[in-house]
Amino acid sequence: MSALLVVRLVFVLALGTLLSGCGGSEDKGANNSPSAAAQPVEETSGTELAPPGVAEAAAAGIDESSIRTSLDHLTGVSPAPLAGGEATIAERGSEEGRRATAEYLEESFEAAGTPARVIEFTIDDRRGFNVEATLQGTEGKKHLWVTAHLDSAYNAGASDDASGLVSILLTAKALQQLEPEHTVHFVAYDLEEIGLYGSSRYVDTVVSDVREREGEEAIIGNINSDMVGYDEGGFRAVMGTCNQAGPLDEAVLRAREEIDSPLDLGDDCLARSDHQNFWDAGYPALILTDDTKYDDYPWYHESGDTIDKLNIPYLRAMIQLNAASTALLAAPRSED
Repeated sequence: MSALLVVRLVFVLALGTLLSGCGGSEDKGANNSPSAAAQPVEETSGTELAPPGVAEAAAAGIDESSIRTSLDHLTGVSPAPLAGGEATIAERGSEEGRRATAEYLEESFEAAGTPARVIEFTIDDRRGFNVEATLQGTEGKKHLWVTAHLDSAYNAGASDDASGLVSILLTAKALQQLEPEHTVHFVAYDLEEIGLYGSSRYVDTVVSDVREREGEEAIIGNINSDMVGYDEGGFRAVMGTCNQAGPLDEAVLRAREEIDSPLDLGDDCLARSDHQNFWDAGYPALILTDDTKYDDYPWYHESGDTIDKLNIPYLRAMIQLNAASTALLAAPRSED
């Protein structure tokens, strides 16, 4: 571990006690101690929401067949079609599994019409593969990040976090049809499970570059999906904001109403996932997750985290909420 990472880790751990109520009783990934109070979120002025109708249009494009197909490819149920030949992604912990996942995501975004790239990085002796698909806005004045993590705890990781990956894939496809005014970056982060490293590297480089180049007002924020496919009885979900969501929570709540979502959506202070690095940098962010809030998922980080544990109608509702919220924040304005 480099000296810079050691300093960062000590800083994060020292601040972790400030939000001991966030997340579950155990770390979601190693060294994922909450540090949401590290910096106050700087307000982003002038962020408006799209007119009625946009949210419904985005949600309408989410279907269960596409969800099942993507889940099958990401969890090894069926081989993932890659340009270099089919690959069975049985786990997403090894470098081989994570690289194949990154290739699958890149090619899937491209096939849906959203230009994508794999951003390789290294952390000590580990190689990581972030995937970024960018849907350029018609105006391009602001930027929204819609994210999930691609790695797993060396298992199929159906809930954690193939469910989130499917969410950003299908949200990108839905938004492609709406020609959004603002630019949306769909990002799958690697090495979340061992310390949020992929998102840390991405925020410190790509997001910071946008801020440096275009100013603070260009940053709308980040909607992160992590474990959004499990429901034990009742469509309950959680939005983790820690009072650092800026305009994002309003968009999610309005989206829920406009699409008449069946989700019973609560609010909590949840860190321990990739949105935390946006908070640490002073940007608005929130996480969408299921009511288990990570640790109460019975197969959390276990080999049993497979597709049969997921509630597909529930996952569809979560993806529709993600797509509708993204549309409200990024889609074209009505002309008065």
